[in-house]
Amino acid sequence: MADWWNSLTDLQRIFACVGIPATLVLVVQTVLLLLGIGDGDSDVDPDGIDIGDAGDDGLALFSIRGIMAMLCIAGWAGIVFIDLGLSTVISIILAALCGVAALFGMAYLMRAVLRLQSSGNIQIGSAVGKTGQVYIPIPPRGTGRGKINITVQDRYIEVDAMTESEDTLKTGETVRVVSTDDMGLVMVERVVK
Repeated sequence: MADWWNSLTDLQRIFACVGIPATLVLVVQTVLLLLGIGDGDSDVDPDGIDIGDAGDDGLALFSIRGIMAMLCIAGWAGIVFIDLGLSTVISIILAALCGVAALFGMAYLMRAVLRLQSSGNIQIGSAVGKTGQVYIPIPPRGTGRGKINITVQDRYIEVDAMTESEDTLKTGETVRVVSTDDMGLVMVERVVK
């Protein structure tokens, strides 16, 4: 290790002083995240930094992870560019460009990962227009509740239901959801075959 350090030029040592700590921080962050420690939500949020609203598929550009990736890539790229024999100015410019590319790459990667998240909540409003089967008979004219089985958002669920129909809807009958309310109750009508 000492031989490697001694073989570096002064500029390469500066790049190493940037790249090595940033790499260590990224490794520690990743290990802690894999162990479930921390939620990975470590955005620096000064005004005007986020491109769009990060919660609505925007691009959170300056996060701790993004900044560390930028410093890590810029540091190591600078060492490589100097080692390739490029001039000091060109090496610094290329290293900075690589770092900025890593910053944007990390922001896009985190945006893609966050798009995979799902709250798991069923939006009962999306049941309107869908058909289901009566499970527990539904009394007529809104006088009581029954239950239906229906597939909503690719889940087979049981939902409380009422009807404005003149007749009781019996077990096994096919019904269509016509409206919902905030409490998860659905209004249904008989599907005439």
